Amino acid sequence: MSYPSTTLQLMPRMLPKPYSERDVEDVESYVRDAVGHISPYIASDERERLVARGIVLVSRMARALPPEASLEQLLDERLGNSLAVYRWRGAGERPRDPRLAARSHAA
Repeated sequence: MSYPSTTLQLMPRMLPKPYSERDVEDVESYVRDAVGHISPYIASDERERLVARGIVLVSRMARALPPEASLEQLLDERLGNSLAVYRWRGAGERPRDPRLAARSHAA
């Protein structure tokens, strides 16, 4: 499936300076690119939640890998899918009105 080309405004960096981890020189840029490949139609607040989640995932994945393993290779295989599943499950989203959340669980 091909999406129409859109001009997106770059979001300000989340981290004050580039964060490198193993063989990934700029983790935030890497994660932003992965999030951008999920869908070009993600709202900016959701995009920023996904970037934050992705940075945390990269840190966890790096700690779990043996020292000789390539983090970038693992991220190429897993990060985009992990973030897409996180988004699909609606993780990190809170109901705006607590009364609605209470009603949805009353069955």
